[in-house]
Amino acid sequence: MRKNALLLLAVGCLVALAGCSGALTGGTDNEMTYPDGVSENGTNVSKLTQSHDAVLNGSSFTLRLNTTTNTSMGNQSLALDAKVGQNRDQVLVNVSGGGRNVTSYQTAEKRYTRLSMGGQTVYRADDRTPQGQQFVTGSYSGSMYVDQFAQNANFTPNGTTQFNGETVVVLEADGSNVSDPQSANLTDYEATMLVDEQGVVRKFDATVRTEANGAYNRVSLTMTISNVNETSVPEPNWLDEARNQSNSDA
Repeated sequence: MRKNALLLLAVGCLVALAGCSGALTGGTDNEMTYPDGVSENGTNVSKLTQSHDAVLNGSSFTLRLNTTTNTSMGNQSLALDAKVGQNRDQVLVNVSGGGRNVTSYQTAEKRYTRLSMGGQTVYRADDRTPQGQQFVTGSYSGSMYVDQFAQNANFTPNGTTQFNGETVVVLEADGSNVSDPQSANLTDYEATMLVDEQGVVRKFDATVRTEANGAYNRVSLTMTISNVNETSVPEPNWLDEARNQSNSDA
């Protein structure tokens, strides 16, 4: 696990901007089929995140991400909230942490960014190029975070539960089944995924702790996907100001 990888990936979002195999029952009286990539023996995380992206492709949704990084040198928190339109023509993302607040509003043609830090606010407007859109699927759907923090662990089913009124399968992993050879200094790993029948990871919690040369690094993350096909993307109240300032700078 790379140190501070989640923080770098989340900030990078703004810079770049189902089959089944059996049934299960668990902590509820509901029954559901396993999503593609999940079996009693474990989870193929790559296949699961592919299903996750495929289901969300063409759907509106809300992604929320909260992370805390504790190290020997200090602590840092990050919060990300993304509202993604059905056709990705409109996206509104807010990232806050480290004394900064960055908001990006994207239309089919433009990307407007508002940066607030130290009592000052600046705006920027750019054309939204195909290169600028290439990260939308993986980052705003959340699959890149699941890949980063779950790829080398084996998640096994542990019943079902309710999440936002929907039955989801509970997938759990711990440090005993993390196989990443680059994480030889891994001292703690715990993670849980709540996955619906279509393969959407509705919630992902992970805690990773590593030690090296007497220093430690602990990253905790919670990611949720909600309001699928029910998310609207409003224009931010600062949009006119961003347009006017950008035009005056041209």
